[in-house]
Amino acid sequence: MRPRTKGYRTRLLTSDETTKGPIMNSVIEMVLGSRRVCAVVALSVTLGLTGCDTADLLSVDLPGNVTADDVEKAGLAKIMRTSSIGDFEWAWDSYVDFAAGHSDEYIQSSGNFTGRRLQLRDIPGDLPQYQDNIFGRLHRARFMLEANFDRLEAFTDAEVADRRMFQAEMRTYGAFLYVAFGEGFCGTPLDGDGVVRTPDQLLQIAVDQFTEALTMAGSAGRADLQNAARIGRARAYLDLKDYASAISDAKQVVEGLDFYATRESGETRRSNSMANRNELNSSKQSSVAPGFQDVRWKGVADPRIHAIQTSFTGHDGSTIVWRHDKTPESFTAGAGQDVIIASYREAQMIIAEASAMTGDLPSAISIMNDFHIAAGIPPVGAVDLPTQDDVVRHVIEERRREFFVEGGHRQRDHLRWRGGPFNVPYLGEPGSDHPNGIDHQGQVYGATTCFLVAQNEQIGT
Repeated sequence: MRPRTKGYRTRLLTSDETTKGPIMNSVIEMVLGSRRVCAVVALSVTLGLTGCDTADLLSVDLPGNVTADDVEKAGLAKIMRTSSIGDFEWAWDSYVDFAAGHSDEYIQSSGNFTGRRLQLRDIPGDLPQYQDNIFGRLHRARFMLEANFDRLEAFTDAEVADRRMFQAEMRTYGAFLYVAFGEGFCGTPLDGDGVVRTPDQLLQIAVDQFTEALTMAGSAGRADLQNAARIGRARAYLDLKDYASAISDAKQVVEGLDFYATRESGETRRSNSMANRNELNSSKQSSVAPGFQDVRWKGVADPRIHAIQTSFTGHDGSTIVWRHDKTPESFTAGAGQDVIIASYREAQMIIAEASAMTGDLPSAISIMNDFHIAAGIPPVGAVDLPTQDDVVRHVIEERRREFFVEGGHRQRDHLRWRGGPFNVPYLGEPGSDHPNGIDHQGQVYGATTCFLVAQNEQIGT
């Protein structure tokens, strides 16, 4: 097992295609349910037109007006696919960045009141930067993926040659959104129905959609999509504590087919948010938290979390800014760095966690030792982890290191183990870098843990 081998980047969208996505999404959303409009001006009989049939004469067909029927066409299938995936990639990137700032991986160094609130976990449901930029983006992407999936159902394979492949992509990407909702949120309603699904219910939807995606991807000959769906479904099974199913899926994952959301410089919604957070020239809103600044194993620095003290202070004018050069998925490559969605490394860690939870300690330790070998740090063995509790705690620690600022994993672990013997405290809680509820600037931490249902969803706006 070589857990740090870089995989094939599943680049589904070209730069030209993705920049068209936002525009086409707006068009598609605008025309749903719309109808062609005619304007009829009724002139007074005093104008001398009494007795003339003026209805046709004064009926105006507005140029450029688009009807719902205009977008229900097979020729637009590729645009449906491109725009849907473009929305997903923006939403996923935003969620990963937001979750990292919310976790204990960063401390705030912002000069902006709202920026401080976000990283102090003071996030009410009506905060625009939350309900629009995170909750709203995830739901927009979910809606577009599911609506366009349903549109493709109305076409035949003869009309859209790649129809099943497009649908396999949409189900795969869409299922990862349900993983994010299930792992990071308190719950959410769907499509304005007012029924808040629990995290477990959302994760079960993810399982069902990944299962559908696996069948479709197999029919379309897309081994990369099957691989991604297996990792995603194993992740959801693990969260649902279905350890046997998680191990079964994860063991079928092929090394070298890691799955990415594409990013590129030049447009805000296409740029890597985490790279922007880590870019000194443009953002000094946060700093790598003290607990991630000098991470070692048996006295040897762990290169998976390499934090660097800079000469800069944050926008607050006082906090010394620390940055990182995370590898192998380096975020220092700039705004064009692709964002990992699912990896072979993750599949191996899923097996390790599920094995630890079911008492197969040798398998869990062996996998974690493989990660140590790949990182070039001293080995970990049974002598270091003599009990099941020790092994579980070390799995959590390995996840902290391996998935630093990646994939929303730390937010998942904060919530996954909350209140139990393996509790992972947020900043501001006992056992964290700021155990007394006050940060390094004397600011008070809020109480947000899981992400709330946005207020605009609750009131139906």
